[in-house]
Amino acid sequence: MHMDELETFVALVNERSFTKVALKKSISQPTVSVHLKNLEREFSTTLLTRTTKQLHLTPAGELFYQEALVMLHSYKRLKDTLHLRKTEVAGLLKIGASFTIGEYLLPGILATMQQQYPDLEFEITINNTDAIVKAVHQFDVEIGLIEGTSLVENVTQTPFKRDRLLIVTCSNDHSLYSTIDHLQYQAWVIREEGSGTRRSFDHLIQANQLVVASSLVISSTQGIKESVKNGLGLALLSEATIKEELKHGTLKEINIPDVSETRSFSYVINKESPLEKNAHALIKELQKEEA
Repeated sequence: MHMDELETFVALVNERSFTKVALKKSISQPTVSVHLKNLEREFSTTLLTRTTKQLHLTPAGELFYQEALVMLHSYKRLKDTLHLRKTEVAGLLKIGASFTIGEYLLPGILATMQQQYPDLEFEITINNTDAIVKAVHQFDVEIGLIEGTSLVENVTQTPFKRDRLLIVTCSNDHSLYSTIDHLQYQAWVIREEGSGTRRSFDHLIQANQLVVASSLVISSTQGIKESVKNGLGLALLSEATIKEELKHGTLKEINIPDVSETRSFSYVINKESPLEKNAHALIKELQKEEA
């Protein structure tokens, strides 16, 4: 059953004339007849009877007419809703975000967008970078915000902000950290595999040929910060996540010349899914974050 056939049938009931319906829909009278015959064939019943002067609904046709009105109304409402999604920033936007971005950067962005677009709603999934890329790949979210790099097929990645990672220790750690050798055989508190921050840590260790004495793996930035505050080890964390701790002195930066880690915050989208207006609005806001 096609919607144009349904529209033809409703028009026939309303106009009671093949000629008038053909003119109204800008189709030929034979096409009007074909539309009706197709519906009657599909439902194996007679919907309209014709006399020389008038069209009459059969009992089955009466039932079909009432249901057709409901279906056409639902169809129009669906078209209007989809059109609205493409032309206006409103409705639901599903966002996936890595922990660093989702917990420390995204809330401020969403607050700004909420003021600009009061009819826009958000559903946020926060997980590590690999999980967010997978969610984009599987269409579970419309757009993902990640740290580091992804090589997943069918997903495009676009950087929107540079991020600096700092080595930190607890405030009462008075050890000397002036050269790279002072980072040898240290205890570290690190993120789990699949995290963008973990990949940055692994790069730091490999690039500087450091030997790790021990490591405590925690899948939460907040958990890592609290562990470092309690003297459980050093950590490599995004500057965006530790501004308050550095400001109030509850964490202390270890600044060693020529030892630094930077990365990009990026948005990722599925190549097979064209972005709606809502996602474009988010991207526009993300681009304001460029340093």
